[in-house]
Amino acid sequence: MTGEGTQPSPGYLPAPPSGRFEKDIGPFHMQQTPDGARHALMITQTHMNMSGSAHGGMLGSFAHRVFRLAAMTANQGEKVAMLSISLSFLAAAREGDLVECRPRVIRGSAANLLVEGKFIAGGVVILTASSLWETLRPFALKP
Repeated sequence: MTGEGTQPSPGYLPAPPSGRFEKDIGPFHMQQTPDGARHALMITQTHMNMSGSAHGGMLGSFAHRVFRLAAMTANQGEKVAMLSISLSFLAAAREGDLVECRPRVIRGSAANLLVEGKFIAGGVVILTASSLWETLRPFALKP
């Protein structure tokens, strides 16, 4: 995708994709604030479903990305793996909407992290979500 027509509010910077899939569904943006990172996605025609709203799978993929980055930050940059995610769709996002989320790590231990967030477009909560992440530590395979 090109960045044309997909730039969110001032203060956001392009956030590089972490792989081919994220490159195909972005572009994503991020803003560092004193309260933590804020993530944004401008909904474009490529994100739409046949009903004229943002595809639920697209919003779920955005939630996964946002929560993975929050979990990795809480895990001091070490890798994490998602164990579960719960999504509640409350309203539709439309083409041209800026969807924003500031994720929160609710609980953490040496083994797991719980992350949640509200996804807001035009001042309306369109999605609430929570996810459970396993913290991964580097290990050596035994021969």
